[in-house]
Amino acid sequence: MCNRGSSRVGLIPIAIVLSLALLTSPDASAQIVVGDSGVGYIDSAVPGNQVRLRFDSASSSRFADRAEFVYAQYGVAGAPKLERGIDHFQEVAAYLEWQRFENLSLFAEVPYRWIDPVVNDNTSNLYDMQAGLKASLLESENAILTAQLKGYFPTGDASKSLSTDHVSLEPGLLSLMRPSEDLTIESELRYWIPIGGSTAPPTSGTGPSRDFAGGVLRYGIGASYKAHQGPALNVSPVAEIVGWHVFSGLRSDASGQRNSATNDAIVNLKLGLRIAASQSASPTSFYVGYGTVLTDQNWYSNILRLELRHAF
Repeated sequence: MCNRGSSRVGLIPIAIVLSLALLTSPDASAQIVVGDSGVGYIDSAVPGNQVRLRFDSASSSRFADRAEFVYAQYGVAGAPKLERGIDHFQEVAAYLEWQRFENLSLFAEVPYRWIDPVVNDNTSNLYDMQAGLKASLLESENAILTAQLKGYFPTGDASKSLSTDHVSLEPGLLSLMRPSEDLTIESELRYWIPIGGSTAPPTSGTGPSRDFAGGVLRYGIGASYKAHQGPALNVSPVAEIVGWHVFSGLRSDASGQRNSATNDAIVNLKLGLRIAASQSASPTSFYVGYGTVLTDQNWYSNILRLELRHAF
């Protein structure tokens, strides 16, 4: 297991360097398209027209209301009973991205989630909707640097663990680089900012209430390699490291304690395979991947992801 401090070592500098490296080779005649992105968890830096359908199945979540990043505070804005964790959840999410201008696209994602908590009742319904925009800042033949602004909107039912119960904004930088024809490296650096959120009473019973929601930094780096290029299909193994660092906020446990989540760090390893149509003007690809946590803290212990993506 990694400790909290080690989770950030190397990854954030790498993500920043990959983005800043693009400044050395600006080129107006960019050739990068949606189909060049191979990752399954990191947000793609390529603006474009695409539709995507994802299925996630994850297990063993601890302190699931941490900083109200995934769920609203248990016993207050969220599910009525204090929770020990989420045994299992499944989610299907539909995503649409529309390229409004050459370097700007708008996107929206609507998820439907099934929840199997330890204490509260099982439930299912729409989860919080996401929407935002991407704007490419610099492009070259083999690289792109993109700014992204994503909003999270409380369209789900927080009392059933299907919402954070507040709006959040997440600005970020995304990059994609192709050091060779077969190898693609992608990175992300995003900061999640809750707007509103619930409060918790002071630990001693006196004094001001405390903000439960808190800021969360997300960072990641991933690589895909075209191991097989056939007349019909390309097959690319994909490896990603994705991390989160909580800068403020609280988390609750089953005993009713609200403890600080500040400096909680989570790092996941994601391994997968992307299979793409090699002869198509509108690339279609299928991704299958497995993720596991590398740190003591987690959002989930294990996750399986299936994804179907089509560019148009």
